[in-house]
Amino acid sequence: MALIIIGKTECALCDEVIRENDEIVATSHFIADPQDRLFRFSDAAMHKKCFREWDRRQVFVEKYNRIVGSITWGNRTYHHMNDDGSISSLLRENQAED
Repeated sequence: MALIIIGKTECALCDEVIRENDEIVATSHFIADPQDRLFRFSDAAMHKKCFREWDRRQVFVEKYNRIVGSITWGNRTYHHMNDDGSISSLLRENQAED
């Protein structure tokens, strides 16, 4: 997960400092290719308001769900990013038993 220091970490979208009580969107590092146009937003924090207004939000959400959502954790759950940037942990149904 992105390392966030309240009062020091800047929003990856607006470059303003993230303050206490700011709603944020943050992910772990999930884009490996530094040439990817979204690379710098992976493992970063953003104000939720900035994220909602971001013109590349939908592409980012889809990429997160394609990459991270494809991983099934040991408890049969996977992570899904919602359109607002919140992340849900959901149970993977119909998974073959080992």
